[in-house]
Amino acid sequence: MEQLESGRGSLAPAERRRVARHLLLDGFGLAAQERLAASRVVVVGAGGLGSPVLQYLAAAGVGTLGIIDDDVVEASNLQRQVLHSVADVGRAKTASATDALRGLAPEVEVIAHGERLTRDNAAAILGGYHLVVDGSDTYQTRYAVSEAAAALGLPVVWGTVLGWDGQVSVFWSAAPEGRAITYPDVFGPQPPEGESCATVGVLSPACGVVGSTMAVEAVKVLTGTGDPALGRLLAYDARTSAWDTIELAAPPSDPGGVAPAEPMSPAEPTSAAGAPEPAGPLSARAELPGVLLLDVGLHPGAVPGAVFARLEDLAAGKLPPELLDHPLDGPVVVVCERGLRSRGAVQLLRAEGWRDVTSRAILG
Repeated sequence: MEQLESGRGSLAPAERRRVARHLLLDGFGLAAQERLAASRVVVVGAGGLGSPVLQYLAAAGVGTLGIIDDDVVEASNLQRQVLHSVADVGRAKTASATDALRGLAPEVEVIAHGERLTRDNAAAILGGYHLVVDGSDTYQTRYAVSEAAAALGLPVVWGTVLGWDGQVSVFWSAAPEGRAITYPDVFGPQPPEGESCATVGVLSPACGVVGSTMAVEAVKVLTGTGDPALGRLLAYDARTSAWDTIELAAPPSDPGGVAPAEPMSPAEPTSAAGAPEPAGPLSARAELPGVLLLDVGLHPGAVPGAVFARLEDLAAGKLPPELLDHPLDGPVVVVCERGLRSRGAVQLLRAEGWRDVTSRAILG
């Protein structure tokens, strides 16, 4: 990344007082701070990871922050999305985030992109920035970010967290010294959508740990300080508070050369350990005598004869009467389209005392 110069000249006295601890920092100082002030960073997602990223980048003195998010704040977001408050429920996340950041650092220019980033608009949006921070939670968005950033030559600070596990890396198609690695180089072609926080849960402080680490990587790339995680995947396990470093190798430039290692599964490092595996597809018209069939899918009525419940209601302790009347040792089969939401429901029902609970997918 080209060395950024300050677009404001020397920092104003009031700003220098605010960032005094950076100016005192060995290996950082005024030159690095002026690069931050001149930088333009766009953050994809104002959620669990975007919240700490945006807060720390604004506090650190990044001059311009873009926020890409098309969602609204929901009550269930507040467990981990600390940029928003109870008063923001129902508001656009970009609006809520903008107000919070302006309260934290009024001199930062905030640009709200209240739309979903896609392959069609990614290049147009990202092209106005020096660096992308990707805290999105779908493969569709991650691959759209990667493709556009690679075409534009932009570095991407990427992170993910699911359950107890997190990962951080820096991908940059134009990185020097053999570290020009992109997200698909590591994880392979775009897979179908997999598990999410809505299906397996997430430890809220783990979002802060991973998001703060992403902010650190962004600052290092922008200022040319430290050693960014280019060519490395940082893996975090909140159960032990341990970080592991996985060295990444750039793909061979010669098609006739040695083939790269088998790509990682994008779900592999972020899977929730101990989560019950679905035992295979279930016919939508399956009849299971003596078994309570509980449907937590997205479309009520998809499984004739099943009791329907929203996963969010189960998490809130709002259980359907049929389930409350079912013996705690009686078998319960929880179903959804692909067996993802049903896994989360299994965890919830087991915590409520039902002992014989399994998960099934209704689609093959």
